[in-house]
Amino acid sequence: MERNRIHYVFLFIVLMLVFSSCHPRHVSDIKPNMTKEEVMSLWGTTDLITYKTADGKTFEIWEYHFSSTNSICLVTFLKIE
Repeated sequence: MERNRIHYVFLFIVLMLVFSSCHPRHVSDIKPNMTKEEVMSLWGTTDLITYKTADGKTFEIWEYHFSSTNSICLVTFLKIE
């Protein structure tokens, strides 16, 4: 009986740590002048990267899809060559 109680307490603690470490994605997390590394540390990587050229400048656009709200967020970086 005592062994089961210790087991459940351990599982509870592990689950608390896992869920408390999860960071939900919010558009307000992204601030002007953030680096790619800072964005990746908050939202992770994305395979949806496109490039657009305007006025002789190339922009790298990262697209994030949020399935929980059916929304899309585009984060744009100036590509320095």
